[in-house]
Formats: sequence, C-alpha cells, structure tokens
Amino acid sequence: MTIRLMGDNRFTFPHDFLDFLRMSERRPHRVGDYELDPACMARFNGALHELNPEAPEMTMDQIASAAERALAREPEHSDMPPFVASRMAALARLESMAADADWGASEDLRHKVDVLIRYRKDTGDLIPDTRPVVGLLDDAVLVDVALQLLRGELADYEDFCRFRKVAAEFAGLPEGAAGFTRAHWLQAIVQDHANVGRSCVELQDRAAGDPRASLFHVT
Repeated sequence: MTIRLMGDNRFTFPHDFLDFLRMSERRPHRVGDYELDPACMARFNGALHELNPEAPEMTMDQIASAAERALAREPEHSDMPPFVASRMAALARLESMAADADWGASEDLRHKVDVLIRYRKDTGDLIPDTRPVVGLLDDAVLVDVALQLLRGELADYEDFCRFRKVAAEFAGLPEGAAGFTRAHWLQAIVQDHANVGRSCVELQDRAAGDPRASLFHVT
C-alpha cells in the first residue's frame, strides 16, 4: 500500500527556463569553442534510455542550443546556472535516499541513481565538466529526467526524514541510532488516519504529473 501525501516542491523551479532545450536553427554543434562528439552523444543517450527506455533520443542541436542559452544568460565567471546547481543538489539527495538503509530503496531507484553516478563520473561525457557555466549541463538534464520518474518517492522520503527526526527527538535518541524505518513511518500514517476516524484508504503512488512541466522538456 501507499498513502497519497502532499508533494515536496523543493525541486520545482521557475518556468522561464523551459526553453533551454529548444533547438536553434542550423547551429554548429559547439559549446563555446568545444565541439560536441557524436560518440559522447551516444553515451549520453545510452544513459538517458537506461533511466527511461521510452524517452526520445536527444540531439547535439538541442544540447548545443541549451548550452548557448545558458552561456548567454550567465556570466562566464559563474560556477554554474542555478537550475544546474539545483539538479546537482537533487542528485546528492537521491544518492542519500538510495543509501539510506532505514528507507530501503527499491532496486529500480538504486539502479537509476547508479546510472546518474556513473555518468557523472564519466570523463568522456558529452560536455567536459571543467567547461565554465555549462560543464554539468548534460548531467543536469539526466538528473531532471530521473526526478520526473522518482519525484514521488523523493517527496515520500523527505516526509519520512521529517518523521524520523521528530520521532527521534521525542524518544530522546540520536536520529541515526533511533532505528525508525519506512515501516514505522507508514504505520504512523495509518494510525493517524485511524485516529481521526477516517477509513484506511488504499495507498496510491503519487501522480507523476505531466512530464512536459520538466525544466528540460524538449520542444
């Protein structure tokens, strides 16, 4: 069973970035003075399809256009655009969730996180990580795809972490040693429903929402 909970909106961002993967007309496949490599593009799409086999392949036109817009909007001395930084923060949170024994992440979630980590560490990824501003743009696109698929579980995990913290404080125990698990969290939710006189409803997965709302949706 699952229980429908309010979603966590910490990984949602302004819609004025939605055009970042819109293609410019007949532009060269360059990011600044760096020319994109078709073999690296194939590795990127391989990672994309591991995350979501139904995702359409992206093109070098799309990535080059996105990088061009990022470079136009951000000063060259900046570390990375805010939306890229936010996706890297989300990746760190996904890693924490996958590694949290109290949560007991599914095999599917662990696999998706592993795909992201492998690509993040790949020295032959599509855009070299050392490129100013846009070095992690390709990584951020993949994280965004994963968030579309995992955001329901991520929101549940954030709720679980809040529950674990409060429960540990109430018990007077260190959070890491309290031993509260996902099962305890679910039991507390069911008990809360029972206490307010509601019937126990069938737990449903949080709706994934329209993927077109993704920051990196391809138009």
